[in-house]
Amino acid sequence: MRAALAPLLLAASSTRSLSVRRITTKMSAQGVLVTKAGQDGAQGDCPFTQYAAMSMQLAGATYTLRPTPQEEKPAWHVDAHGGSMPCWAPNGFEDGADAIADSGGIAKHFLAPTATDTAVMEQCGGLFKGIAMLLKNTDDAKDGELLAGLNDQLDKLEACAFAPYLSGAAPGLADAFVATKLYVLLVAGGHYKQFMLSERYPKVARYWAAVSAHPAFYRTRYPEAEMLHGWGEARGEGPGCAV
Repeated sequence: MRAALAPLLLAASSTRSLSVRRITTKMSAQGVLVTKAGQDGAQGDCPFTQYAAMSMQLAGATYTLRPTPQEEKPAWHVDAHGGSMPCWAPNGFEDGADAIADSGGIAKHFLAPTATDTAVMEQCGGLFKGIAMLLKNTDDAKDGELLAGLNDQLDKLEACAFAPYLSGAAPGLADAFVATKLYVLLVAGGHYKQFMLSERYPKVARYWAAVSAHPAFYRTRYPEAEMLHGWGEARGEGPGCAV
């Protein structure tokens, strides 16, 4: 009897061992956020990547940041997602299963939007376009018109209810969406357009002071030098584009 059962027991043991190895491998795989690579190989300039990463931080997610030059993108990333960044690869850099190559999709995967988030993001949906149009403009004669358009978007932000964050008592999806755009406006806008928030926006100024000091924001921000380099390229001061 024992001799007859021995092969079956051995087979069952091998199957269990294989299952354990597979489960252990899956559990040990570290999710990777694939991002644009900067000049020195660090995280490059991208407010959309910061939007995704800040949302992940607010959700308490654990992940590895992987700045990746074009030539190092894995085949699955290029073939299935066109190499778009940021890209969330939950099973690791070499495995594209269940990957998400969209900043909004990544952010909402980790932080489900509340009704407040949805309303704020809809109201402030034109903010980044207004910022980008002003920053990319190199014709000083058009700055006044573009600044007026940007002020219209800032008026919409100023009209939001801050409690003290856009999402409520604690920062949420709407904050990750807006704060990462304000970072571009205040740093690159200040550098290229001498932009400063006017007294017309006291609520936005108080909000920025609070949200920019939050760990989820400052742990995910990319270097200002990378931002200025990227927007310099977008302005025709070098190859490439910041957006």
